[in-house]
Amino acid sequence: MLAYSMKQDGVAAVEDIPLPDCPKDGLLAKVHAATICGTDFRTFMKGNAKITPPRILGHEMAGTVVAVGADANASGFREGDRITVAPAIGCGRCWPCGTGHTNMCDDLQTVGFQYDGSFAEYMAIPNRALRMGNVLRIPDGISFEEACLAEPAACVLTAHAYLNIGRDDYVVVYGSGFIGCMHAEFALAAGARKVIMVEIADSRLDTAKKMIPSIEAINPSRQNTPDLVRELTEGRGANVVITALSVPSSHTEAQQIASKMGRISLFGGLAGEGKGFLDSNLIHYKELSVHGVHATTPTLVNRVLDTVAAGTVNVKKYISHHYPLARIGDGFAAIRDENAMKVVVDMP
Repeated sequence: MLAYSMKQDGVAAVEDIPLPDCPKDGLLAKVHAATICGTDFRTFMKGNAKITPPRILGHEMAGTVVAVGADANASGFREGDRITVAPAIGCGRCWPCGTGHTNMCDDLQTVGFQYDGSFAEYMAIPNRALRMGNVLRIPDGISFEEACLAEPAACVLTAHAYLNIGRDDYVVVYGSGFIGCMHAEFALAAGARKVIMVEIADSRLDTAKKMIPSIEAINPSRQNTPDLVRELTEGRGANVVITALSVPSSHTEAQQIASKMGRISLFGGLAGEGKGFLDSNLIHYKELSVHGVHATTPTLVNRVLDTVAAGTVNVKKYISHHYPLARIGDGFAAIRDENAMKVVVDMP
């Protein structure tokens, strides 16, 4: 089968490798579609020290069960079931798992990192994913490509659980990619008074405005973000600020534009140590709440699947490019060179 995997030298490439065996206590799935996320793109551009090669990459997937291990019959899954997988798999024994925050597991195991991922024609699904409920059925009426987007959208819901966005809130989102747009969509669904998007690329801003016409847009390359936020929020500042990109200065500016008692989500991780971008006095005197977020849980992925099935949120409109697995490199190039919103990798 074809697979896009990271070699021992840290370089990823498409190669022809043997079909994986079905785990005795797990599943074997035919991958129909996978999507490229920001982490995949950063790995393509700069490598990833958290991945030990050789490893098949990718973690946003949708497919069909083609084999059930002899010791996995009790799982309830059968050949032909349409599935997706929440890639961050907890252990079920530590304190975070016991509180329902399996994404914060002390021994987190992740598809595409500790397990072979979804940029392949077939994918072995381990027993741990079954045991922890990370294998999810795709509702009728949802396409494979839509199901791929449930997990990244659920990561947004993980962040929003801390932010408590309400009807009087001004919300600022840094970054207008798929994740930034999902933050805007869910904020508006929660009744936010106004959503303001900050993005340096006009083409991405134009796309975001087309997808979500009600947002306000700021391009910091030619506009003063703090001044405009103050104007657009009637002098209050932003009740909620979300940094949906990997730019250190946005972490600093988020505190400056936040209102008193504002809530900040540092959604986008930073390369390197990530130190030196927060002002303790601003946090102290403005009574700011600063939150991190990492991955998501099967519960929230299911919630997004139900939301998409109900037609409440349209994720399909954000798919901008399709590439076959053999040309996945062109998909990464489209993100780099064409500001592609969301790239689907179609399997043979």
